[in-house]
This record gives sequence, structure tokens and C-alpha cells, in this order.
Amino acid sequence: MSGLIDSLWKRAIKEHNKGDYHEAHEIFEDIWLELDNRDEKDTVQTLAQGDALAVHIETGNLGAARRLMRQLPELLHTFPGNYRKIDLIEFREWISEMILRIPNILDISEIPNKEPPKLLSCR
Repeated sequence: MSGLIDSLWKRAIKEHNKGDYHEAHEIFEDIWLELDNRDEKDTVQTLAQGDALAVHIETGNLGAARRLMRQLPELLHTFPGNYRKIDLIEFREWISEMILRIPNILDISEIPNKEPPKLLSCR
């Protein structure tokens, strides 16, 4: 991995863990543009869309959250349990829960666990 991608990765994780999901989403998209490997691109795209989903939930934009449900289920099939020494299992479980809940609700306020889990180092 290039120094640029390493730097962006650290920033994206930091912003996500601070709860700045919009900024994390933007940085994950920057990483996605730099990657060549399809599996890595899919993993980073899932992270970017997960953070975009968090922004839509946070702002009450149910329509935009539902639109993300078109591609997130497919991306989740190949989303790994860890990537670049970050544990992704809880994040994957959160996205799975949102995939089950969002299509069936009338208001964002019906969603428990609105915030995604922190992205922590693997043990």
C-alpha cells in the first residue's frame, strides 16, 4: 500500500471513530479511487457507504438511507471480518441490522443503534 493510502486510511479510521461520518465517507472514497484491487475497492466502498448511511440516519434522511439499500446488501456478501488490521465484524453486523430495519420503517427515529460501531484494531 502506498504512503498516500496509508495516510488516508489512518485519517478515515480516526474520523469515523470521532463520529465524523461525513468526513470519513469522503476519505474512504479518496482511498477507493487510489485502489486497483477489486476486493479492496469493494471493502472500502462498503465502509464509505456505511458511513454515508450513518450520515443519512443522523440527519433523518430516510429516502437516502433506503437508496443505499440497493447496493449495500450485495457488497456485504464479500465484506471481510478484518481489513488492514481493523476488525470489521461489528461494523458488518451493524450494516446487516440496518439492511433488515430500514426498508420496514416509516421514520428514522424507529432505528435503535443509529451509530455504527467504532473501527478498532484486530486483537
